[in-house]
Amino acid sequence: MQTIVHTDVVVLGGGAAGVAAAIGAARQGLKVVLIERNAYLGGKATAAEVGTICGLYKFSKKENSEYIVNGFVKKFAEELREQSNTNALHSAAGLHYLPYEVDVFKKTCARLLTQYDVTVYLNSTLHTISITDEKAESITISTEEKTLQVHLHSIVDCSGDSIISQFANLPLIKSDHYQAAAQVFTLKGIPELNEAKLGMVLMKELRTAINEKKLDHYFDRVYIVQGSLKNNSVSLKIGIPLPVTNTAENLLELKITAHAFVKTLTDFLVKNVPAFADASLQHIAPEIGVRVGVRTVGKYILTEADVLECKKFDDAIANAAWPIEEWEQNRRVKMRYFHLDDYYQIPAGCLQSASIPNLFSAGRNISATDSAIASARVMGICLQTGYAAGRLAAATAMDFPTEEVIKRIQEDIFEGVGTGN
Repeated sequence: MQTIVHTDVVVLGGGAAGVAAAIGAARQGLKVVLIERNAYLGGKATAAEVGTICGLYKFSKKENSEYIVNGFVKKFAEELREQSNTNALHSAAGLHYLPYEVDVFKKTCARLLTQYDVTVYLNSTLHTISITDEKAESITISTEEKTLQVHLHSIVDCSGDSIISQFANLPLIKSDHYQAAAQVFTLKGIPELNEAKLGMVLMKELRTAINEKKLDHYFDRVYIVQGSLKNNSVSLKIGIPLPVTNTAENLLELKITAHAFVKTLTDFLVKNVPAFADASLQHIAPEIGVRVGVRTVGKYILTEADVLECKKFDDAIANAAWPIEEWEQNRRVKMRYFHLDDYYQIPAGCLQSASIPNLFSAGRNISATDSAIASARVMGICLQTGYAAGRLAAATAMDFPTEEVIKRIQEDIFEGVGTGN
């Protein structure tokens, strides 16, 4: 027997984008239901332990990290920074990013959703979606205790894989080859070296071992999670040398391969690299970091040219300052940059389905080409698209003019940083 629930806005996915979307809608005084498949919130930020928030700061070689967004997103990041006791870091290329503590991210999400009275269903999965006259009307989900039929006025898909569009057989943007997945793990027993120095030691030793045929060629795809070296431990990120197809069988195979990679790498480092002589495996992130999935076709499709030419839009809902970051199975990361001290914008059309007017997308499944999503998928941008999608979904539920709510979003998140128009 199903339990009937009525709400204004449904958000599918409790990651960075989903939490921001739920709060964006709830701030308008609406009833909001958030559905998350895990037992905790945060999505890839917590389950895959990404470790840093990228895309919130100006692309600049200045040492000071300057926000390019304001309002809720900035406040969220500042709370993470304060509670995690971290500060924004920057690279020589001009990229700025914020390290955070995974537990702090979880607690911050939970606190904010409680504050805004969002109804949250954890350990829950989508079963069906009902669409009538090109409008989403209800969904059914399974929770730990029961099956719910949720009637809604609008819905935001923050699943990372456009699950709503897949269930509804809507047009999708698919990739011939998906970006390589990653696994984060933590080693303890590391002396308090400088993080940059430890990274150079790691890279040098791995390249030597590969050249001497002691390790396979893909062992050069190992990176330190920036800001993670503390309390005699460090987190590492490895690129998994296996194609991504996003099937259940593939995800299991990726996990098995990643764990074998972690064991071989850890054993090698302990036996051969003095800086890791006393190291041992402390923790492996629960989930594989799958970077890109299928995307919903929206009213506008963000392109590579939009990113690299720093295009600005009249209906912009996000300022984005992160390069095109492409991870492939056969090489290390490839970065394609735009001009320093500039940024591109994401228009509202990337968030609204081209087929279903009351369906919105945010996070990793916004309407974008392969190259464009390789930039727009990072967490700081996901927070922005999530918040905007929640506001747009709320406006649709209230029959509020889209043009007017876009102006209000711009006033909220662009105040003091400009829209670039």
